[in-house]
Amino acid sequence: MARATVQDVARTAGVSVGTVSRVLNGSPAVSEASKEKVTAAIRQLNYRPLASARDLRRDRTMRILALAKNLNSPVISEAFRGVGDAAALSGYVSLIAPTSGDLEREQQLVDMLRNGSVDGLVLFSPTMPDQEVEALAEQLSVVQVCEITGSEAAFGVSIDDRQAAFDITRHLIATGARRLAMLGFQAARSGRLRESGFRQALADAGLSPGQMLFVQGDFDFHAGRRLTKKLLDTDTLPDAIFCGNDIVAAGCVREITDAGLRVPDDIAVAGFDDSVQAEMCVPELTTIRQPAYEMGRLAFDSLLERMTVPGAHRRGRVFLPHELVIRDSTRA
Repeated sequence: MARATVQDVARTAGVSVGTVSRVLNGSPAVSEASKEKVTAAIRQLNYRPLASARDLRRDRTMRILALAKNLNSPVISEAFRGVGDAAALSGYVSLIAPTSGDLEREQQLVDMLRNGSVDGLVLFSPTMPDQEVEALAEQLSVVQVCEITGSEAAFGVSIDDRQAAFDITRHLIATGARRLAMLGFQAARSGRLRESGFRQALADAGLSPGQMLFVQGDFDFHAGRRLTKKLLDTDTLPDAIFCGNDIVAAGCVREITDAGLRVPDDIAVAGFDDSVQAEMCVPELTTIRQPAYEMGRLAFDSLLERMTVPGAHRRGRVFLPHELVIRDSTRA
């Protein structure tokens, strides 16, 4: 009979592998009910942790490192909060470091994982090429959140950016918009996926995309104003603008308003992320809500399994459901 694994215990107990790991590690952050289920499953399956797993516990630093290009994104901030809360429940300290998109800086920080200064690595928006991320994940404990590469070896948690952009563009079309423009950021994988979803929704409706303007530098409020000014200086105004995030959309709304036009009566505007800026904007923004906190928690649970279960290596990606939030910036 095959030896029971930690995955068998989790399945029998009806809990996550992360919960089993917390029980095995003696973490107090587990409910009594869950602890009893795990303990009963261990007895039922005659599960015995491998000696190598006990050795791993002795050698761990109980620290993980999260890398992001910058900390300005509300989604990344919320996802990191999810990582940090889940890590704390398992007795881990989570560190975060901005890389500013500097590949050399990123590789220096990754060396903290290679030399054992931290036990695991969370990548929010890696600058490394996909092949390097994949090679790193094959050898060490690495997960990705939000802005994930094409590497299947490094488990990633995100939303389906292409489908989300398709959904919000289809909403703009349903309000009567026929001349749609997009303000995007092609340097990011998510930005390219959102562009693809935007184009597909237009194609399905028999429409051609209007102006497609992309930022090369910072994708922020001021970029939103600059790009919108270019749109407003053209002979034919769009009747709807899809912005790649809420901060850019807020800049877009400000520029439209300063030009003496009204949102949404003259031009509808939609954002992405459902950040605090979406509700602070006047009018409030229609946007896509990402479950960023849950993405962070799920990513850490996968990382915990990789760090504590010998041979565990979850691959691929999980897309959590997004939500279209309709507010006054696009109402018909």
